[in-house]
Amino acid sequence: MLRGRDTTTIADLAMELGVSRRTVLRDLATLRDRGMAIAGEAGPGGGIRLDAAHGLTAVHLSLAEIIAIWLGARLARAASDLPWGAAAVSGLAKLLASLPRRRARDLRALCRRVLVGPPASAAVRSAAGAPAPQLLTVFEEAFSGGFGLAFVYTDRAGAVSPRHVAPHGLLVEPPVWYILGFDLDKQKPRTFRMDRISRPRVLRDVVFRPDLGVIRDQLPQSERWQPLSGRWLV
Repeated sequence: MLRGRDTTTIADLAMELGVSRRTVLRDLATLRDRGMAIAGEAGPGGGIRLDAAHGLTAVHLSLAEIIAIWLGARLARAASDLPWGAAAVSGLAKLLASLPRRRARDLRALCRRVLVGPPASAAVRSAAGAPAPQLLTVFEEAFSGGFGLAFVYTDRAGAVSPRHVAPHGLLVEPPVWYILGFDLDKQKPRTFRMDRISRPRVLRDVVFRPDLGVIRDQLPQSERWQPLSGRWLV
């Protein structure tokens, strides 16, 4: 509604939305906290408006949407040198700068847990299948929310077993990705390939604190993996 008009009033918004003035004021305060540039002018002819001059600051993107943009740019850069690659990096930096400090801090903390490397080898690509349809949604919730993840896993030898995991990190070697997790039953760090996972579900009663050490311990000892260096971040 704010984007669709130049200026409006609290009273008009309350009437159109069917809520109280107090509710409108509370919601406007929430939007401001999320980085939307909402200005207000008192007196005759005044009102509230969304300041379009602030550009991206006025666009409310969820954390998941920003991560998707960030990951897409990282995957494109890892795959090859593409046109506008440098512009993507600078654009993402501006997007981060436009966020409230707390949201930017949360985003950076989440991105530190996502590692993007070179494409998977031909052998891995030929052997890998598609992930279970529900895995993407379930993984996103568990990874972002700090919840445990339960699933059935088929290892490289064909053995099938139930697993309960804290998903600390995500390793991407396009088009294959791996969960860098901590096996709660075996009490050891373990890596799980996405296409070997079935029947995933979120364990909302299992809450964990992300640990970069769990991620680091499972990475190949190679210069291409530098999870804690700035070059992996926007």
